[in-house]
Amino acid sequence: MKTLFDATEVFLEGPIPPELAGEFQERFRADHSVGAHLVFLGQVRADEIASGTVTGIEYSAHETMARTAFADLVERVTSGSDIAGLAIRHSLGYVPAGGASLLIAVATGHREQAYALSRELLEAIKREVPIYGREITNGDRSQWKVNR
Repeated sequence: MKTLFDATEVFLEGPIPPELAGEFQERFRADHSVGAHLVFLGQVRADEIASGTVTGIEYSAHETMARTAFADLVERVTSGSDIAGLAIRHSLGYVPAGGASLLIAVATGHREQAYALSRELLEAIKREVPIYGREITNGDRSQWKVNR
């Protein structure tokens, strides 16, 4: 299995630059057995919560534990699959509403597998990786976000 996943490179400070998705797609294009490129970008929403409108999320993580969790879940989810490439990036620090905080890029032979792997990775990340989000509102209040 060839992947672009490296747990030491998973975190970025601030929002994920949109051009990063294109960079990963370019790398995956070199493998002519690839028939599907799927990029998921998780974007911070301006939700209305009890303390006001969310203006951004401040992400933090226990980085050593999180990197181990990322490596373990990637190994588990992708073992036995015919994945050609994988990249995961998650923001740390402040990401404003409208900014991307999570990127999952998958390259596989067929679309069904790309969709299935992307979804399984997303759900496992939200369940298993110790990343925390503090929602900041327009009233300069905050509350810890619950992953759903």
